[in-house]
Amino acid sequence: MMSLKPIQDFGLRVQPMVHVEAMPVALDFYEALGGRLVFGSRDGDWSLIAFGDTMLSLLAHPPGDGRHETVELQFTCAVRLEQVEEHLRLIDPTLIERGVADEAFGRMLKVLTPDGLLVKLLELEREVIE
Repeated sequence: MMSLKPIQDFGLRVQPMVHVEAMPVALDFYEALGGRLVFGSRDGDWSLIAFGDTMLSLLAHPPGDGRHETVELQFTCAVRLEQVEEHLRLIDPTLIERGVADEAFGRMLKVLTPDGLLVKLLELEREVIE
């Protein structure tokens, strides 16, 4: 495997996602900690909560792809995901779990850490998060 040192800054920002059983209860909890609902609703299946300039996603679904993690590591990306995918494929193609694909909220690239942890890189629709 080639060096994993970045060739360029992709403008990544950490955005964890927590799988929750009941959105209203989860929102109450995170709001009690000082979070502010910026997208989604108490009766929906996805919400975005702001803590200062940090975002936390809540998803009222179990983890997909046969995974059991209840917290997922996500990064929002300031550049086109194809740039990141191309960069990682040059380093080690096995890092790519799934190439760039359209999702309801924007686009996603799924990658694996050397330890096998799934990491999601997101290119969000601006109106969803602003």
